[in-house]
Amino acid sequence: MFTHYQTTPLEQWVEDLYEQYEITSPAQLCMSHLAAKLRIWVYTLDMNSMAIENNGQFSINVDRRLSPTEQWEDFLHELCHVLRHAGNQMVMPDRYVNWQEQDATAFQLYAALPLSMLKKLPLPEQKNEMIAYLSEEFHVTFRLAKARIDQIQRRVLQGLLDYEYQQYAQSRTSTYNPANWSDATCAIMAKLEQLKSKGAMSSGQANRLL
Repeated sequence: MFTHYQTTPLEQWVEDLYEQYEITSPAQLCMSHLAAKLRIWVYTLDMNSMAIENNGQFSINVDRRLSPTEQWEDFLHELCHVLRHAGNQMVMPDRYVNWQEQDATAFQLYAALPLSMLKKLPLPEQKNEMIAYLSEEFHVTFRLAKARIDQIQRRVLQGLLDYEYQQYAQSRTSTYNPANWSDATCAIMAKLEQLKSKGAMSSGQANRLL
């Protein structure tokens, strides 16, 4: 399934982060374990999830009204703000706020369903079964599991298209490389060069040679 898949810099950043803290299995993907590893205080209140900085100390409030899987997903979104972003979004230009939110959404997918772990699993062939399996295995919503699989399929298709184009470009280069010409082709090209150097080749002669 992952043939031709190419990671993004952000995805590789998440993979490196998990490797650094020895997070290698879905069982380790939970708020308490990750927060302890990263030394971030996590608490729950009846208010929207948010990341908070106080004198260099970071904490994350997770909305207590959400389901456990939704709380985990919100935690990952806010964790990205803690690890990668700075500034108060309330006074930040919209374009920067939008970029941070897009970055956090992408981080959420990579952190919730890491590629290194996905590759180790016996994934079902049918897409719906695969989504249901990942939703249960990684304790995420069906929506998030589907978004990750859709993303992977798009990335695989793009990688395949890139590979096919590279093969096509290499074949064209090979075709026009004199080192790969047959003896007959070399003889014809030599004759063409000879006639061209003498200025004696008409268009009719060239057509007959080719």
